[in-house]
Amino acid sequence: MPNIKSAKKRVRQADKQKIRNKVIRSFIKNLRKKTIEVLNSKDTTKEKGFEILCEYKKKVDQTWAKGVFKRNKSSRLASKMDALYYKNFIAKDKKTEA
Repeated sequence: MPNIKSAKKRVRQADKQKIRNKVIRSFIKNLRKKTIEVLNSKDTTKEKGFEILCEYKKKVDQTWAKGVFKRNKSSRLASKMDALYYKNFIAKDKKTEA
């Protein structure tokens, strides 16, 4: 246990940040599951999928801005969703055109 006043404050701040980060991480994990479910759904349109994708990417970027995720992790999460969107909507359109 710290004896210095500033060290005590840092412990309190770290505890608050730990709780906040845990809530945000679980929110992103649930959002990721929902986004994957929507993107893989057969009845989802291209526009609806793009809307969901943009919302997901926005939230992931916010977690990076708040310092919950590092830049590479947030970029990796967004990139994986982009790839899933491409696979389910863009690639299928190209196949049907050809």
